Amino acid sequence: MTWNLRTRLNPSLTSVNSVPYRPGEIMKIITSGSGYPEKRNIITNPQNKYIDCRKKNIYFYLNAVRARILHKNKQFIFLPLPGLLPHDADVIHLFNEVADTKRNWIATFETEIPRVLPVPGVAKFDNPQLKSQLQLIARSECLTLIAISQATLDIQLKLLDAFPAIKAAVRHKLHILHPPQPLLCIKPRLISPGEIRFIFIGSEFYRKGGAEVVLAISQLTEEDVFTRGQIQVTLIGDITQRHNIAHRQFQDDEAFYARIEHLIKISPHIQHFTTLPNNQVLTLLQHSHVGLLPSWQDTYGFSVLEMQASGCPVITTNIRALPEINPPGAGWLIQQPINDEYEYVVDSEESKLQIRRQIVQQLKAHIIDILRNPGVITQYSAQSLKRIAEQHDPGKFSEQLAHFYSASKQMHYTTAFK
Repeated sequence: MTWNLRTRLNPSLTSVNSVPYRPGEIMKIITSGSGYPEKRNIITNPQNKYIDCRKKNIYFYLNAVRARILHKNKQFIFLPLPGLLPHDADVIHLFNEVADTKRNWIATFETEIPRVLPVPGVAKFDNPQLKSQLQLIARSECLTLIAISQATLDIQLKLLDAFPAIKAAVRHKLHILHPPQPLLCIKPRLISPGEIRFIFIGSEFYRKGGAEVVLAISQLTEEDVFTRGQIQVTLIGDITQRHNIAHRQFQDDEAFYARIEHLIKISPHIQHFTTLPNNQVLTLLQHSHVGLLPSWQDTYGFSVLEMQASGCPVITTNIRALPEINPPGAGWLIQQPINDEYEYVVDSEESKLQIRRQIVQQLKAHIIDILRNPGVITQYSAQSLKRIAEQHDPGKFSEQLAHFYSASKQMHYTTAFK
């Protein structure tokens, strides 16, 4: 097998390769939603039929009761209403959920599975919900657990280390499959004399590092690093989305937000859009030279794939999957200490400010290097396009998912659904 998509834990995929798969075979896949995560990781093959059974999930209703009346955490469980799932479907494919059913199921996840929200006063590994839901992924109905990155897999294995019996039962089910991304252009970005255009995309403006972009550009402007016609920065993001989950209880204050908004207004180098239609964003990407995602917290970084597929190499932080999808030679990394879950640790106001200073300083350094050697953009653009074509090819992605699905399809023909 010669797929470039990473499957480090199970490179031979023996359990799925033993099942015959006919290319072009149409599959019927039950999902528990059709939002962005599903469209990015599950609803990817136009030949398949996807059946959204979100409203046939008992927890669709139970979670509403838990939140509004009981004031308890949401449960990420797919428990189908009896007799309502289509009997001719091949498999259930969930995102960040586990299934409580006798039907065969697969789950793609971005951090840990099962996903169990913390309960105040209860240690993580003592949470009875976690222990109960771990039993679901150990059951035979759970066929495959798909981590979207190596970082995700490592975090999952760390969780399972605390439950050796579960780890023994599910280790063979774990695989890595990075999301697909079609190429949006073919030729690398050519640089001609004139303005270098940077672009930042992040609806959660502050969590994605929008403030740090503004601070970096403003400081470089004050330092007379570039002239008015030398650089243009497009920001796409909602500056009213102020909460930054990575900052925990150490959120920024009103004075900081007011300062950032003021700097955006007065900067001759910055243009800001709260939101734009997707086709306009893609057009902007085609005409930009360098992407910016100095994110504080990200489980993956899908916008990086879209930028790279447009021939636009990216400057990112080094959290979670970003070093995997933005390796040396294809982009630029802002390097800072991370914990064993590949995240920044904000445990005080000072630690937050120290991380911010490092993000801004390294972002400035990368921008200065690019301005001094703009030819590197073409080099990195070519490598970005190459890695998207090799590691995120939609056809190869669909082929690998089909092999996972075919294991369930084989079982569908040999045993009746209960």
